[in-house]
Amino acid sequence: MIHYYIELAVWMLIAYFAGCLVGWFAKNLGASPEVAVPAGAAMPAAVKAAAPAPAPAPPVAAPAPAAEPARMERPKGLSAARGGKPDDLQRISGIGPKNESILHNLGFFHFDQIAAWSEREVAWVDDHLRFGGRIQREEWIRQAGLLAAGKEEEFMRDYGTGGLKGKDGQTHSGSHTRKR
Repeated sequence: MIHYYIELAVWMLIAYFAGCLVGWFAKNLGASPEVAVPAGAAMPAAVKAAAPAPAPAPPVAAPAPAAEPARMERPKGLSAARGGKPDDLQRISGIGPKNESILHNLGFFHFDQIAAWSEREVAWVDDHLRFGGRIQREEWIRQAGLLAAGKEEEFMRDYGTGGLKGKDGQTHSGSHTRKR
């Protein structure tokens, strides 16, 4: 039985070397020999005469400017909620218990913190939480700004109860009639 394993190993080695040989011929077949000339050295006249004239280089289009990736910057968080009591971030439509817990772990406990996020900071949080633009779509910054400023009537008009459930157990959204 062992002789079958030995025979298999020999055939595999032969196939490997045959593949290497075919690959080498395929790579080098039809390729003109190149002469390496050190930088700054003059090319010998015999090589110059034997070498075909170099083909003109095709015109190269200027590379398209790359789209600048969105810059991200981590917003500064707090080590704990001010006064030991965080705001109820679930009032913001789009923040549930899980997201609130994650935001607390990142050091965000208050509406004014979220309302102060810059575009770069929103990009960082959005990327970190893998939200795919959800913070902008759900207008977290505006909602947090209204709640931080105590503008309950405007918040209720535009966002209803936000992420909170009403007495009937349903989440009520506002009219969303404001101009965007």
